Parts: sequence; structure tokens; C-alpha cells
Amino acid sequence: MTAPVNPEKVLKDLRDLWQQLASEQSESGVLRACAMTLIVLAEDETDAERVRQTLGVLMHDHPSRAIVLKAADGAGITARVFAECWMPFGRHQQICSEGIEMTADAANLGDVANLLLPLIVPDLPVVLWCRGPRFFSTRYFDPLFPLAQKIIVDSETAPNARGAIAVLKELRARGRRIADLAWTRVTGWRQAVANVFEERPMKISDAKIAWAGPLATRILYFGEWLEACVPAVRVALEHAEGDAGIRAVTLSGKDGSVTVSKAEGCLLEIRAAGHTSRSVLPPTDADSLMRAELSITGADPIFESILK
Repeated sequence: MTAPVNPEKVLKDLRDLWQQLASEQSESGVLRACAMTLIVLAEDETDAERVRQTLGVLMHDHPSRAIVLKAADGAGITARVFAECWMPFGRHQQICSEGIEMTADAANLGDVANLLLPLIVPDLPVVLWCRGPRFFSTRYFDPLFPLAQKIIVDSETAPNARGAIAVLKELRARGRRIADLAWTRVTGWRQAVANVFEERPMKISDAKIAWAGPLATRILYFGEWLEACVPAVRVALEHAEGDAGIRAVTLSGKDGSVTVSKAEGCLLEIRAAGHTSRSVLPPTDADSLMRAELSITGADPIFESILK
């Protein structure tokens, strides 16, 4: 049941929720787990449902007090509490994390920020996950930024890749710690190229990135990362056919060339000096990307250097 938001009442509802869970599991008990406050700004009702499903997965590795903010034009601010519970394999005790789902008009996020202050778990990290493209085109989200030590976005939802990166660079210049799931998507490519350099040291002068589909931020990030790794390299972007994303990168210099290309499924193929090998790309579904980002407790110095 939803009700007008009163932080004291929400906290009382959480206490009542834990008492109810404990009474339902009187024999084995319930273990309450919380390592952070995770504030998630969902686009709408449908997106909020997807968030709930993702939280059910994330809580296993990153238990938190989840606060899901659901945007609804013209809506008053309301809230309800919920719990995400699971039972580890071979155990008879449930582990539960708590959540609060709030509905508000995006224009009222200044008021929401004030209401959230008493609902944040003291002395634990606060992460703000802003979903959807609206983050890159409005200033509605600004009141929430001071609440969080880390802000997670996905710039691939933005309609303009270069414009999205410009927004993130401006936020980084204002002292905000930003994480972008688009950057996380190129982890496997960066690891494959780094492994090539370790196994076959060579002087690189040129790099060509073949990409398909619309120009996405992950492609621009990959190019900037190559330029940062090899300051003298000339990076060229070349449109290609195939599924959207990076299709191949060719590194060349006086010592020869190396090509890393997308193979079938989740495989990368590395061709160098007449030899071919393969490596496995990490999964890039939303659950896996968020799990990876929440595992990074401090700053990501490589990504932050890209945003300078």
C-alpha cells in the first residue's frame, strides 16, 4: 500500500517488515544484510519492474537498502517498502535486503532528496544509479548528486554519443565520481588488447577500430583508451557491417600488425604473426555490468583519465 512520504513512517514500516519476515521464518530465522544504500532512478513503471528483477540478482553479491525512485509526470510523492530474500544453496536461513519504492514527478527531485537523507543507511556507501536517456538532457537529477559517493549511468541510452560524454566530463570536472556501463562493456576488448601487448611487445603507430550500427560511446571510449595507452598512436574509426558495436581493432607498426576481431557468440579472435587464438568476452547484460560496477569501491583511475 502506498502512502504520502514521511521518513519516520517509512523507517517504521521497514521495522515492521523485518518483524513480519522474522515471524514467518521463526524456525530458521532471517539474516538482515546491507552493505550500501543503492538509489535507483527508474524511467517509469515498466522500468521499475525491470529494476526490481535486477535487484533480485544484485542483492546476492551486493546486499543493500535499495531505494527505487519511479518517475511519473504530475505524481505526488508516495512510498512503500519491500524485501528481497534468498536462501543460499545448502543453507536453511533466508538472507534478506530491504527496499523502498518511491513515486515522484521528476521535477520534484529536490524535495525527494531532502526526504531521502533520513532513509540512507548511516556510515555505508551511497550509490546512485540513473537509468535511461533523460539523465543526459535535463538537470532534474542534480539535487540527488550530493547524496551519493558514486553515480552510475549508461551513456549508450543517450541519443548523441559525443554529447553524452561531454555531459559526463562536465560532471567529473564538478567533482562527481562517475561510472558508465558503456565503459564497462569494453572491459573484455581492453583486456584482450592488453594481453596482446604483454605477449607480443611491439611499437604501434596506427590503430583502426571497425564498428557497426550507430556510433556508440563504447567505441569512442575504446579509441580514447588506445590513445591514452600509446600516446603516439593514430586512431581511425571505420564503419563496418554486422551487429552493433566494436567489430575489430587492428594495431600496426614497423614490427607487424595484430588484429582482434569479434567471432561467433561471446568470443574474440586474435590474429598475430600467423598465429590465431581466442578469448572469451565477459557478459554484458545489465545484471553483470552492474555487478561489476558495484564491485569497484574506489575510483577507476583509467576511466577518470578518459573523462578529463
